[in-house]
Amino acid sequence: MTHRTAPQDRISFPHKVVYGIGGFVNNLLAQGIGNMMAVLTLALGMDFRAVGLLGSLPRFFDALTDPLVGFVSDKTKSRWGRRRPFLFVGAIAAGIIFALLWQMPAPTQLRLKLVDYGADGVYSGEETGEPAGLVEGLGESLKGIVTVDAIDDVEDEVAIRPPTLFTGGWASVDVPLGDFEGLSTREHLAQILISGDLTEVYVDNVYLYRSDDTSPAEPSGQDAEGLDAPTTAAPTPTVPPEDVISLFSGAYENVPIQSWSTDWDEAEVGDAEAGGDEVKHYTDLRFAAIDFGETPVDARGMTHVHLDIWTPEPTGEGWSQSAYFWYFLIGSLVFFLAYTVFATPWVALGYELTPDYNERTRLMGVQNFVSNTVFVIGPWFLVIVTNAAWFRNQMDGARFLALAICVTTIALGVLPAIFLRERVLKGRGAEDAEADGPTFGESTIEFLRGLWQTLKTGPFLVLCVATFLMFNSFIMISQFQFWVFAYYVAGGNVAEGAGLAGVVGTLGTVTGFLVIAIVTWLGTRIGKKNAFFVSTSISMVGYALKWFCYTPEAPMLALLPAPFLAFGLGGLFTLMGSMIADVVDLDELHTGERREGMFGSVFWWMVKLGQSGAILVGGFLLFSTGLDPALGANQPEGTIFWLRIYDAFVPLVASAIAIYAVYLYPITEESAGEVRAELERRRGVGVVG
Repeated sequence: MTHRTAPQDRISFPHKVVYGIGGFVNNLLAQGIGNMMAVLTLALGMDFRAVGLLGSLPRFFDALTDPLVGFVSDKTKSRWGRRRPFLFVGAIAAGIIFALLWQMPAPTQLRLKLVDYGADGVYSGEETGEPAGLVEGLGESLKGIVTVDAIDDVEDEVAIRPPTLFTGGWASVDVPLGDFEGLSTREHLAQILISGDLTEVYVDNVYLYRSDDTSPAEPSGQDAEGLDAPTTAAPTPTVPPEDVISLFSGAYENVPIQSWSTDWDEAEVGDAEAGGDEVKHYTDLRFAAIDFGETPVDARGMTHVHLDIWTPEPTGEGWSQSAYFWYFLIGSLVFFLAYTVFATPWVALGYELTPDYNERTRLMGVQNFVSNTVFVIGPWFLVIVTNAAWFRNQMDGARFLALAICVTTIALGVLPAIFLRERVLKGRGAEDAEADGPTFGESTIEFLRGLWQTLKTGPFLVLCVATFLMFNSFIMISQFQFWVFAYYVAGGNVAEGAGLAGVVGTLGTVTGFLVIAIVTWLGTRIGKKNAFFVSTSISMVGYALKWFCYTPEAPMLALLPAPFLAFGLGGLFTLMGSMIADVVDLDELHTGERREGMFGSVFWWMVKLGQSGAILVGGFLLFSTGLDPALGANQPEGTIFWLRIYDAFVPLVASAIAIYAVYLYPITEESAGEVRAELERRRGVGVVG
């Protein structure tokens, strides 16, 4: 029978929320740095391999610094406690450095998007050229998920940067259609969208053409920089007319165009003249849509899209690629150090706020609930920074969002340091702290001894193994669900597969909040181990359901496993923190030391290193299936089968092993109470004022 928590061991609900706010900040920074990495390619043109290194190297450094910061935090003695100074300084430093990280100047860019409406000639369920409203578009998207083939439009965007773009002269832009990787069909091209940094441009010679020569046309008819308008004509096209589909050019016969700027875009367009040729003149340009109307273009035989651009506005190339790389790498290393200074003591603080077995579970339940709200908004970060209606380029969007994250991090991150109070054990009061508090120069031998003692603590290793298996198996196959949706459930429709993945992910996130409440309640009623067994078993049912519910015959069945799956990580991270806090007590009984920081940091060190390995292994598993996105629904034999096997059964098997690992975990409510009673016979419990 569970005991009643003593009043002095309870944490008030507002204080639990404040501790959860620390988790919100922790997850906000992690979501920010992770979800915004694509900006380095989109805005700065960085190579995918360089971006991969910038994503992995700082995280490896972060994992290495965790135990060191945890050790220093454990040994710190100050009038404000062991953790609170780190929280205060870390929140401010991490917020400021995160904002500075995204202050790199971006090269000027002009973005081109091609849109294919598909065989049905409609976009989001509306007539060609008439965009759907928000509610209508959402309704049609959901209808597409149900019917699979209701929406067949595709689109993709590329960016043109200096030196292709320059000021005061005609820039000939030739983009291979293959660069529009998401444009899987070209049979019904219906729109070209222009957006980017330039607010005023003159446009001539807009056409699609077929050529084996991939080199761009040489610019000609140069004007002097500083002019407000072109005085010479754009370069004369040389592609044979039989290899051209012309939209606007004096050199060819043009196909009909409904509009050069629609009612719903943000641009003004007029007719102008340059060197005797008619041109289109865009002003107040944020994004403009060239709409083909009722006669889409069949571009299956074309290889390139061409247009000539003249702008009076200054253009810049930004920094070199190596300068971008080193700035972001060094900045990321400093950021992750500041992030660790905040996150590691915050984790440790949660282990020591209460000595009560069940109150620890309630604390972690509230914390998990509050901190997980970030995952509702995090997936929208990239949508925000790439919104052409709000920002002229993705770097402007990244700067804005980084500043918002900075302000939020500082404003909320300092709250745990201000409002929470650490339990002070006998001999660790303020006077003692000022007398003999150790510094960062604690001996390496003592650090390594504490690290080894932590690693060989049996109950702790059991929890690490269970977390490693469940979390990293989830990370390992995290990409597989999308590919199953796109190439199996949706029959090769990538856009629809992404939409289904989004709906399923949102349902799982929302369900996760209810799961946290359920698991918290179970943990205080049937014990933490039993609650873990229940929650993990339910998630295993969800993984098994994937095999039956992810089916093209009934796409909406894909929603069914999501609530079951939410019990996996929702239960894991609600219970693990509470169980590690019990291990800390047991460790103190054996060693005479309180080492919350070391346990918390080593736990997350294992998780982070495992996450890096899981991503690597997941890539190899995905490669082993033979998946080729270019083949659409016509994947090699066996590819879909192995995608589904890995997606459903890798985490299912890992979860089963995790249950066995936790079965070996020896601490129960009764034994935890005995440990606490013995510790309190050795020392008293107080509060830092």
